[in-house]
Amino acid sequence: MEGLIAFEGLSLRRPPRQGAKPWRMEVEAFTLHPGARIGLIGESGSGKSTFLDFLALIARPEGIGKFSLAGEDVTRLVRNGKGGALARRRSRNIGYVLQDGGLLPYLTVRANAGLARSLSGRRDLPGLDQIAGQLGIAGHLDKRPAHLSGGQRQRAQVLRGLATGAQILLADEPTAALDNENAHRTFQALTSAPPGTALVVASHWPELLRDFGFFLCRVSLREYPGEVVAELQAAEGLA
Repeated sequence: MEGLIAFEGLSLRRPPRQGAKPWRMEVEAFTLHPGARIGLIGESGSGKSTFLDFLALIARPEGIGKFSLAGEDVTRLVRNGKGGALARRRSRNIGYVLQDGGLLPYLTVRANAGLARSLSGRRDLPGLDQIAGQLGIAGHLDKRPAHLSGGQRQRAQVLRGLATGAQILLADEPTAALDNENAHRTFQALTSAPPGTALVVASHWPELLRDFGFFLCRVSLREYPGEVVAELQAAEGLA
């Protein structure tokens, strides 16, 4: 297997939500190559966020055949859910933009991004002011999250992800609270990451993903009597 992330034999399950059937996803093989841009689309609740959590080494799979991260075989760590060891590798290799949360409330936007950069171990990266300017939040760097609007917090989370300079950048609905202008600005910043950065972005805006050169994958649901099965497949006619 080659790629920044590569795995085989994935089985993911999610506890049933109130009134809903149990959810399951099976993926035979997946490889995320350097420089790839993958957009995840699909209805709400289909499993896009769960799949991103797995790629971010947060969600523990029910089963996994092989898993490599940046050329290192971490299958045993993923199977056993070794949180500390996985967290160290996540800090070095993965930037994750969550849809909600992710910012420490007692730190300013600048300090949140600076902490993520420090944990990544990288120093030779563009200044935070430069990235914040791209996102349109340069004037809010010294504010705490509670003093930002929902859209500003969302862009602050994107800043935090970009600040790591990670080879792999994951983003869960990074434009959900943004208007059209700021959504485009955010995607411009995401796709301005250093050459070779692999992007996986979940979004309900397939047209926006397509405009920025993403290959679209749809998470589709199939209903069965006792469960719902999620399938990951190329979105025909959209990619």
